[in-house]
Formats: sequence, structure tokens, C-alpha cells
Amino acid sequence: MKITQVSAARLLSLDLIDSSSDDPAEVVRRLACVQAQALPGALVSVALRLRQPSVAVVRAAIEAGDIVRSWTQRGTIHFAAAEDIGWILALTAPRLIRSQTARREHFGVSEEMLERAAGLAESAISTRGPLSREDLLAEFAPLMHGVGDGEEYGRERYLITTLAMRGIIVQSGFAADRDELTYILRDRSGDTGIDAETALSEWMRRYVLSHGPVTVDDAARWTGLPKTPIRAALRAAVDAGEIVATDIDDREHFQAPDLDDRLGEGEAQSQAMLLLPGFDELILGYKDRSQTLAPAHEKAVVPGGNGMFKNTVIDGARARGTWKRSPKKTGPRVVVEPFAGESVDLDRAEAIAESHPAFG
Repeated sequence: MKITQVSAARLLSLDLIDSSSDDPAEVVRRLACVQAQALPGALVSVALRLRQPSVAVVRAAIEAGDIVRSWTQRGTIHFAAAEDIGWILALTAPRLIRSQTARREHFGVSEEMLERAAGLAESAISTRGPLSREDLLAEFAPLMHGVGDGEEYGRERYLITTLAMRGIIVQSGFAADRDELTYILRDRSGDTGIDAETALSEWMRRYVLSHGPVTVDDAARWTGLPKTPIRAALRAAVDAGEIVATDIDDREHFQAPDLDDRLGEGEAQSQAMLLLPGFDELILGYKDRSQTLAPAHEKAVVPGGNGMFKNTVIDGARARGTWKRSPKKTGPRVVVEPFAGESVDLDRAEAIAESHPAFG
């Protein structure tokens, strides 16, 4: 594989071309985790990987509890399959929780306070059922006494995220009449006690098969874990024949054993235009995204480097511009802003919008 083919190969690995699944939970399970900071876009990202793209089908899987949302890696919220969330958090949460010690202390979040918050959450959810963020925070009101002016949000944030990273609560199901996920108690009945080495090997196997070609740096950045165990897990998967290592542009990459063959058969399809939500794994799933998004265009996608990613137009396996839904009730559905030096076929973009799950 040539370096210029990497983005096309990733489109195939990510099931953005020729999707075959009808099950949103299967999509999330295969991708290992799905960035879900922007909920509407995350729903679309999963929907685009279904044979018949539908946000309603994705929402139904969340309502059923098959897909949950939590702070799985890098301190960022992701979708995960419900049966996987326990062992994923066991891999990532201890390191994340340690890294946030100073911030928790700054907001007065002590171990005793966390234990009280866990008890309040467990009692309220057991009695009342799923709670919105607002309702959960109301239960934490006794813990808010003495918080300094302007610091309420910080204490609220670290109470919720720490309980989530400890696997006590997750988000699953929508609040009535709102596009907001509720908090429930994590179902621990399916916890298998998988050891860390086996868990990381499984996570890396899924990541490579669903995102490849990837490097050790990509995998370490995506998981937020150190390179040494990542490298060992990848090498074990190669030795087991589950993935292969290959040199691309004189750098070691890892991918599915059949990816080169799939690329030969599907490269023409990978050149099609796609309208992706801002936080899609094609952009967020790698440390080095330059084969899809040119560094010169990064600022157009992440203005000010503030971590908020705009929707991207992908054409010829490259990001060519950004897009958004038109606010007008008549006329074109989609508004496109091509990058400097790029052009986008607006008629093609409009044709895609006609059946795109973001416009349903």
C-alpha cells in the first residue's frame, strides 16, 4: 500500500464504504469506541455505518441499553457497547482518575465526597429510575455547600465524571422530550473479570481491524495509554495472525490481513463523496490524520484549536471542506465551505443530503 492510499483504506476499515451491518451495537462494538462528545453527530456517525442509515435505529439501540456513553479514554466521552464498558474502563480509568487528582482537589472533591455521591446516585436511580443530568445534580445538592463562586460547574463535573469512570453510572436512554441522555447504574452482571493484558489485546485487535492502517502512535493517542503496552498488544495480535504489520512510507503500520485485497476491490468506491459529522472516527481516530485532512486545513475544521470539530466533506478520500445544514426552509439543504484551493461539487453534496441521516 502507498501512503497516498491510506485514507481510502481507512474509509474501508471504518465501514464508511459498503456498510453491511443492520445493528448499531455491532457497529460500536466493532469500532471499539466511538467519539460521542457531540451527541447529534455521534448518532449520525453510527448511522452512516448501517446498511440502511437511520438515526432512529441508533436511538433505539441506546434506549434498549445496548449502547452506552461514558468517559472511556482521554477524558473524552465515547459510545461503547454495554457489555464492553466495564473492561474498557478497567484499562483506562485508573490512569485518568490519577491524572485528575489535582483538579478534583481544587474543586474540593474528596474521596469521602465521592463515596457520598455514589450512595446518593445509587439510591436515587434505584428508586426513581434513569435521571437527567439536572436531576442527578439535584441529588448532589447536599455536597455543594461551601463551593466557591463560579466553581459549582467544576465540582459537578468531577463528581459525575469520576463516578462514571469508576463504572458506577453510565449514560443510556433519552430524557423525555429532550435530546439528552440520562444516567443509569451500570449493569455489572456481565463483568467477566477479564485480565488487563487480554483486555488490551482485544481492544487493540478491534481498533486495528476497524481503523487500519494505524501506527503505534495512533493507537496510543486514541486510547490515551502508554506506548509500551500498546506495542506489546499489537505485536501479540500480529503473532496470533489476527492483524498484520506492514511498512508504509518507511514506517510500521498495522492493519487487517485482507485490507490490501479489499482496497484493490473497493478503492474506486472509496473515492465517493461523504458528508461526515465533525467528530467522526475518520478524523478523530488517529494521531496523524494528515492523509485525510491536510495540516493546512486543520484550522478550518477546528477554528481556534478549541477542540470543536466542524463537519467535513470527504471527496476522493480527502477532506475538501466543511458543511452544515442550511437554516433556510427552502432551497439547498446543505451549505458547503470549500477549503482554500479546493472545490466541492455542490450538486453532488445536495444529492447526498437528500438521503443523509443528518437531514432526516
